Amino acid sequence: MDDVKKWTLYLIFLVAGFATGIGTIGLFPQFWLEYGITGLIVHLAFLALFTYIAIIEAERVMKSGYYFVELYKKILQKPAMILTIFAVIAIFLSYYTANTMLILLSPVLGTGTLGRLIAKLIMFGIVFLILTRAKERTFMIMAVGSMVFVIAVIITTIAFWSIIPSNAAFLGMAKHMITSRHGLSLALVKAAAERALYGVGLGFAFYLMLGSFINEKFNEKLIIGTGVFIQFIIGILSTLTIIYSIAPSTPTELLKYVYGGEEGAINLMGRLPTILSDYHILLVLIALSIFFAGITSILPTAEVGLQILESSLGINRNKAAVYLIAISVIIGIPDSVPSIAEALLKTVSISIFFTALYELYPILSKEVTKVTGLKPSTGNLVSVAIVAAFLVLSGIYALYVNLKEGGLYIIAVLLAVILILLGVSGNNLFEKGVPE
Repeated sequence: MDDVKKWTLYLIFLVAGFATGIGTIGLFPQFWLEYGITGLIVHLAFLALFTYIAIIEAERVMKSGYYFVELYKKILQKPAMILTIFAVIAIFLSYYTANTMLILLSPVLGTGTLGRLIAKLIMFGIVFLILTRAKERTFMIMAVGSMVFVIAVIITTIAFWSIIPSNAAFLGMAKHMITSRHGLSLALVKAAAERALYGVGLGFAFYLMLGSFINEKFNEKLIIGTGVFIQFIIGILSTLTIIYSIAPSTPTELLKYVYGGEEGAINLMGRLPTILSDYHILLVLIALSIFFAGITSILPTAEVGLQILESSLGINRNKAAVYLIAISVIIGIPDSVPSIAEALLKTVSISIFFTALYELYPILSKEVTKVTGLKPSTGNLVSVAIVAAFLVLSGIYALYVNLKEGGLYIIAVLLAVILILLGVSGNNLFEKGVPE
């Protein structure tokens, strides 16, 4: 196998690992069970649209010949946009690292403030070692980890299907739910689009970084399209795993999960040790699958943050890694308090709609068109218009809903608004502060 074919395979799994987060295992099955085959079809349409956008993003950066951070600094003259994305990444890592490590350590550490802090510090230590010691092999390690993750998910699904006794009534109800047809509604379309947005992973500049890494020898459509398709297949397998994992319990448990929103999904994960108390091997397998889903998303996201710092500040990789981990840990100390962690998660959930908008900027920019020679096609423009409209409306709606909730969610809204405004109008602040 030549180097291009080998790295194409690595990059496909890198994309698959990045796109497949804990939400693919915990929240996609919930969505499919709630909205049935209609929801799945609408989700696939949005998944294809967002994947197309990700491909265009990578292509624009690749054709420009500029590193993605330099593209925003020198060509677009919008350094604040890329630094806003970094801020969202740092907040995301401060939250997600704890949740991922607690999947394995919660029986020992618990899920309180101290347990969350210890868990995230351990995970940050692992991330720091990989980013600094692996160096040029970092991408390969991420890709191999994603391959292991995909294999683990397949083994887990087969094991659950083989070992859990079939309960005709229970499984019949689950089958009816995933094959049911629903009328199109705003709630269904919104849920399908949001799951697709998170499924592709727009908003973290990953595809911009990918475009900087590959050249014209690589087929970005094959790499990104296949990677996201693998993520979708993992979602399908995870749905089967979730259904069979609840089978030893009662249909009521399934209904609590399906209609309980994110809290319902979290509660189910917390109850799995009780539900699967007679199936220790299965419990270990699903815990490992969820853990790998977390770490294969954390590493590429951390790599984007590291490269933003490295390029923006003109520092070496090791120093950038120290800064990234230090900033994330500083945020992560107060973020270890469960209520604050939930608020900061909402900050990321709101901000991601707008940072995804910032990613669209190179597609429409006349400056980038001049550099690349790629004039946006009608298909490009229509796709970007649809996605931009969805992002703006969803972002505004998320701001409204969280503001209405009150309490700490108001802080989440204020932080999100600050980040959004920083990306839009903060370029003057960085004109002298960002090294050329």
